[in-house]
Amino acid sequence: MTDVFEKALKFVLKWEGGYVNNPNDKGGATNKGITQNTYNAWLHSKGQNHKDVRNITDGEVKEIYYNNYWLKAGCNKMSEKFAILAFDTAVNMGVGRVKEFMEYAKYTYPDKFLLARIRKYVEFAKVGNQKIFLQGWLNRTMDLENFINS
Repeated sequence: MTDVFEKALKFVLKWEGGYVNNPNDKGGATNKGITQNTYNAWLHSKGQNHKDVRNITDGEVKEIYYNNYWLKAGCNKMSEKFAILAFDTAVNMGVGRVKEFMEYAKYTYPDKFLLARIRKYVEFAKVGNQKIFLQGWLNRTMDLENFINS
């Protein structure tokens, strides 16, 4: 694991916090941003029985984020700015969104990547009761922009 991954992980964990099970959140129960379903799949891949995501260890969180998000999104092959952008996006919106946003940004313009992300959040906010999360998503995106530019 690299220094850039460690830096990106620190940002993600700042926003993901601890255990949450908000009935309005489509992800369900999460701890440090890892959903119960993701944790179950990871445990299964290790030949382990399911455990409550409340009990996930910091080492497990780091390994899941590195393998399931950092590497799967291709962050290890990107510049530092794009790696951090892509990693946070993969965690918050899914690995599949990274390619879409990278293409929009022409693999060159971080501001266009962020704009694509904001537009997707606005789109999400139009579905059901998801509007309650919009301000938090926008705050996270603005903090991410500041983080990559500092």
